[in-house]
Amino acid sequence: MRKKEKKSEIRSTTTGRNQIPSNKRQSKSLSKPLSKSQSKSPGRFKNKTQESAQDKLQSTLHDKLQHKSKFRASANATPAAPIVMRPSRMETAQEDLSLQPNRSWLSHQRQPVPDVQTHDPRNAKSMRLALLIPLTEQFTPSMESQIADSLRMLVKEVIILKINENLQDSLSTYKPDLLLCIGNQAAQFITPELLSQSIHTKTAIWLNDPYEPCENIAFAYHDWDLVITQNMLHLPVYEKYGYKHIVVMPYSADPLVYKPHQPQPHFHSDLLIVGDYSEERLLYVHVIRQRCEGKKIRALGRNWESVDQIEICQPDSEMMLSAYYNGANMIVHWDAARRPLYEIAACGVFQIVENSPDIHELMKPGEDVVIFSNPEQLGSKLQYYSENTDRKRMVASRALYSSKYDYSFLQSAMKLIYSLL
Repeated sequence: MRKKEKKSEIRSTTTGRNQIPSNKRQSKSLSKPLSKSQSKSPGRFKNKTQESAQDKLQSTLHDKLQHKSKFRASANATPAAPIVMRPSRMETAQEDLSLQPNRSWLSHQRQPVPDVQTHDPRNAKSMRLALLIPLTEQFTPSMESQIADSLRMLVKEVIILKINENLQDSLSTYKPDLLLCIGNQAAQFITPELLSQSIHTKTAIWLNDPYEPCENIAFAYHDWDLVITQNMLHLPVYEKYGYKHIVVMPYSADPLVYKPHQPQPHFHSDLLIVGDYSEERLLYVHVIRQRCEGKKIRALGRNWESVDQIEICQPDSEMMLSAYYNGANMIVHWDAARRPLYEIAACGVFQIVENSPDIHELMKPGEDVVIFSNPEQLGSKLQYYSENTDRKRMVASRALYSSKYDYSFLQSAMKLIYSLL
């Protein structure tokens, strides 16, 4: 009897589990739509309490659906905010450009229509260049060959001409694409009639004007496409003459003349001043005397005759000038001419240069040259680099390296060609 009672209890518990389904089963049954057969006949284990609970749930769901439909109807009656769909990446970029016309206009301004001649260096390789060398001005044969050889690396052909009676015939015969004139003499001889046979020739003149502006160019018969000056201070003068395309570019140093070497003892000095003397330089000279007391001081420039304790250098050739540079332990440079910057750098000599706007364009202050702006700075830097010879040697070595690559005739020729195209 006890075994039968236990079996009956087990059966009752199993039937109870089947009669009370879990929430998950109930939710699944509610979420699925009922078929006709299921709606007519109750489930396998349904009773009356289940049917009443299911009816209540269905009624609550029906009420919620009606409430949502009423809310949507009321929302349609009033203007609603537009539904923004997130576009893809490409669509976003296109919409931004269309919605922001000002930015697109600026982007067109920043990116002008590319000019093939100015941006494609291969165009220069198909051009012929006529190089006009003066007869009266002092240009060494080595410098002429340096300019010509550098240009030959960039253009198809370089034709060297002289200013003489046959110049017009030569230009009409060769018909060069580019005409480069070295020095100031060409400003008087190049006329519109001279270039009448070669209308498409672009012209440039590389002036020799380290101290004073070239006056001949003011009365020139030809409107030069490019004017190259040695001194930044001459820019307003040439702009006043009507020239718009002006480039500041000193002549590079001749590597066959200006190079490191050990000169004779009579060229040696502890400090060499490059520049003219005036009353404005009195404080600078006083500082130099204090820092270099008991040492040999020399000067390259004018008006030094009345200054005591400073010996005047009088070189009569570029080779002698190179010897004075190489014989100096340190150079203070305040000369208006900029070509000596490259010549001193090519000799591998340390130089302290007066600060000016163009020095940052021509060299790299702090790396291959040291600058000063007042007598106090000059004195402190003279003392610092006199005590720190390794730092001084490092600056001079960088200047020597830059003179062979950054300040060479090849770099000048590249800048010239790209400015002319």
